[in-house]
Amino acid sequence: MHLSTLPSKSMKPLTFALIAAVGAALTSAARAETHVSLNLQLGAPPPVVVHTAPPPPVVEQRIISPGSGYVWVPGHNSWMHGRWIWVPGTWVRPPQPEAVYVEGRWDERSRNWIEPHWEMVAPPTPAPVVIVEAPPPVRHEHRGHAPGPDYVWIDGYWAWHGHHHEWVAGRWARPPHGHRQWVAPRWEHRNGSYVFIEGSWR
Repeated sequence: MHLSTLPSKSMKPLTFALIAAVGAALTSAARAETHVSLNLQLGAPPPVVVHTAPPPPVVEQRIISPGSGYVWVPGHNSWMHGRWIWVPGTWVRPPQPEAVYVEGRWDERSRNWIEPHWEMVAPPTPAPVVIVEAPPPVRHEHRGHAPGPDYVWIDGYWAWHGHHHEWVAGRWARPPHGHRQWVAPRWEHRNGSYVFIEGSWR
């Protein structure tokens, strides 16, 4: 029997049933999209070839931050399992304090897509400290035991504060991601003056 031959009163329950079924299907699809996990890596991932441009972004309302140290990652398209998936925006903690969020990029000419990720931003290089007064002899400190197997000892050093040398005590520290060796700060004697070289990780 064709739907057009049914009485109008019989059509109403059927219509409501169809609407409910479609609504349930759309809700399930939306929930499936919402539960896509956010997995951002540190450093730009290799590009993948995607022949179709990402869909327009979905307008979302930013929720309240759960606390300090969180960064808002806006909702974005992600290429998963051969199709575009919408990943809702959320608050996350960066893998490192200097890491910044980089949005995904799709190049129309090359058809290359680079997923959203974290990138490290080097802190600004401070102006060199140049003085004429030589630093005092280095102090010998007791290291004690490392808090864990992946900690590195950072030697104490003399820093210039205002108009005098001030000792900065040594400490145990965990290397930032991708680094293992600490290069200690030092004073270099140049043309009758002393130049302070900041310490850095390698």
